[in-house]
Amino acid sequence: MKNSILRAAAALSLVAVALMAPTAAHAYPDPAVVIATPATIAPNNTSTFTTDRAPFNASEDIRITITGENANGARLAFIKTAIETNTMLTTRAVQGKLNVPILFPQNASGKYDLTFTGVTSGVVLRTSITVTPAGTKPPSKAGLAVTGFNSDSAAGLWIAGGALVVAGAAVGVGAAVRRRRTAA
Repeated sequence: MKNSILRAAAALSLVAVALMAPTAAHAYPDPAVVIATPATIAPNNTSTFTTDRAPFNASEDIRITITGENANGARLAFIKTAIETNTMLTTRAVQGKLNVPILFPQNASGKYDLTFTGVTSGVVLRTSITVTPAGTKPPSKAGLAVTGFNSDSAAGLWIAGGALVVAGAAVGVGAAVRRRRTAA
């Protein structure tokens, strides 16, 4: 009886550790930093995305995916025709580096997540940009790149971990109550 309670507590602890550990997507950093210039723009404006290093092959095609409100209106700034979908935008690396201006639509608003994927190398780089209506001030990041742990996307993990801790405490209380009953 005592061993089964200990085994259950150990199993719950292992599950809690597994849920609280970083996921595979967060375990490896991107091979280069993507810099958006400017990092915050107004709707119907362009931001140029560059890398600090050359993570791609010399003149490799790069797929661009943009996720955000009204993101289908985003297009490469040097292309004058409208693009129906933005999940297959492409550009070409310049000596292995990213250098692409992207024009955000007039009805753009909020945070946009961008993914740049090298077609042949498989290198994946991620960044985000904020589009705010003219006259509003975005929150300051003090000029530093936003990197690392994103607590918004890990809320489910924290809730699951908390639930496991509560379940472990319930098992411990149940074991103590059972011990007292058998001792009396």
